[in-house]
Amino acid sequence: MEKFLCIFIVGYGIIKTEKIYYEFTTGCEYMPILDRNVKTWRKKDLLAHMTDYKFRQLVKAQRLSRIQHGIYIFSPAKESDNDLVLIQQFYSQAIISMFSAADFHGLTTMIPRSVQITLPSQGARCLEKPKYPRVEYFFAGRNIIDLGCEVHKIDDYPVRIYNRERVVCDMFRYLRRVGQDMAIEVFKNYMRDKTRRNLDKLVDYARQLRVYKYISHYVEVYVG
Repeated sequence: MEKFLCIFIVGYGIIKTEKIYYEFTTGCEYMPILDRNVKTWRKKDLLAHMTDYKFRQLVKAQRLSRIQHGIYIFSPAKESDNDLVLIQQFYSQAIISMFSAADFHGLTTMIPRSVQITLPSQGARCLEKPKYPRVEYFFAGRNIIDLGCEVHKIDDYPVRIYNRERVVCDMFRYLRRVGQDMAIEVFKNYMRDKTRRNLDKLVDYARQLRVYKYISHYVEVYVG
């Protein structure tokens, strides 16, 4: 049996071994990605380095196909050049936020010059930045970081993105960095889409994120 030398990278992004890669999806979940230079694999070799559950995940995702008894061929996932996907792969715990999330939801006319992400306040202050794409950090405590987090598929990759209500509230949380005009633009675009807006959720988020005075005022002005 071929021996595997395990070299783990600690932190955010991709944990890898010499032959098997583990790509984070959401939270602490990960999907094994096998070395694309190795064409065929014996099942017993695979199960020596991953659980039966992870093996079945690969088969279900059609990343492994059985060609004969106990022998599987690997089909690598297509790569993405989408900036949001690239950043999510680099920072597994990141959540796409602010204008990057607003652009994703169609809430702004501004084209973000960098991918804006929110990270946990603890343990994420001194992170290495990728050479590309550009990234801008925001931070949130454990009690609010997952509020409004959704998982969307982009190029078949899962990407964590804040929902529309969280985006609106965050604009007022970071009003000094964003500017009042841009925050109000996002708010108005949210309010115009009556089929997708959820004022009860928006107000609830505003209370939890401590921007209720802003949100309640503009909702009252807009709705009348």
